[in-house]
Amino acid sequence: MSLPALTDRQRALLDHLASFVAKRGYAPSLQEIAHAFGFSSLQGVKDHLKALERKGYVRRRPGQRRAITLMGQPRPFATGVPILGRVPAGTPQLALEQYDERLTLDTATLGPGRHFALQVKGDSMIHAGIHDGDYVLVRQQDTAEPGAIVVALLGEDATVKYLRRRGRQVRLEAANPAYQPIPLHGHVPAPRILGRVVGLYRTFR
Repeated sequence: MSLPALTDRQRALLDHLASFVAKRGYAPSLQEIAHAFGFSSLQGVKDHLKALERKGYVRRRPGQRRAITLMGQPRPFATGVPILGRVPAGTPQLALEQYDERLTLDTATLGPGRHFALQVKGDSMIHAGIHDGDYVLVRQQDTAEPGAIVVALLGEDATVKYLRRRGRQVRLEAANPAYQPIPLHGHVPAPRILGRVVGLYRTFR
């Protein structure tokens, strides 16, 4: 019998627990979980762990530190990261939505949050080590700090670029001098950040 479905937050927490245990051989403390996920109190951690326990994904021993046992069921990260399409690393073009493909990898290594993958087309990020045909692994979010590599949407067009601040101007910049920066302000339609690039997947042919 399959286990109950998880919320995105519960799925991210379970992936984090699995990754932590695999790397260190023991479970994280409540304080470590709170720090990793930005919980304002330990009660929030306890509530999420109770939900995972009710659904049969973990077992806890009250009164003991790090007493979290993962149950022997397939973990959520086994389904991998959905590939949403191809994103140009050059002149922005339409990124086709392809929900039927996935990259099979351990999403726990990407940290908390919801993730997706996009296949890169072009050479504008080549000096950042991102090549044509690579898959960028993206944490879904609508903001990012200057200096981050982001996937941005311009109308129906998507592109992967550095987010940079030059004086008062915020713009998208390539890692290839052959491509011109794209200002975020004054561009019609206004660009929208879809997520921050947190990893790279490459196959060798």
